Amino acid sequence: MELSSLWSWLGGTSIDDALVWGVAIASALVALVAVVSALDMFLDAEAG
Repeated sequence: MELSSLWSWLGGTSIDDALVWGVAIASALVALVAVVSALDMFLDAEAG
């Protein structure tokens, strides 16, 4: 792969798709952590 083709690939729409997917995955991970944390607090309150 030549350097010029690498720069054209990075400047294309595929980098936008990767950014959107990255943000979506990060948001999903934050939501998963929030749900697990809330469930943990609920179960701790029920046990004590």
